[in-house]
Amino acid sequence: MDGKGAEFTDPMTGETIDLSTARSSGESKDLKHLTEVVEDEGGKGVLRVGDIRCPKCDLNEIYVILMQTRSSDEPETKVCTCKNCGKRFREYQ
Repeated sequence: MDGKGAEFTDPMTGETIDLSTARSSGESKDLKHLTEVVEDEGGKGVLRVGDIRCPKCDLNEIYVILMQTRSSDEPETKVCTCKNCGKRFREYQ
């Protein structure tokens, strides 16, 4: 197909675009340089007592937030914050 007389109709707007005059940019959109930013969600999470211990002060009162940091077929990551000393750590299952 040589592209002469080819048209595209946008299904959302109904606008017709003549593809013979349309051009694409030669720039590739490389997003590998971007870093994921996780902002503070306001709360510290759910306070759990007994099942997780802080590696710094050995207290067992830990705030836990569950996050999906890997692919969807992998288990969630627990982002933990100690109630006593504020140490943040992660637990992978």
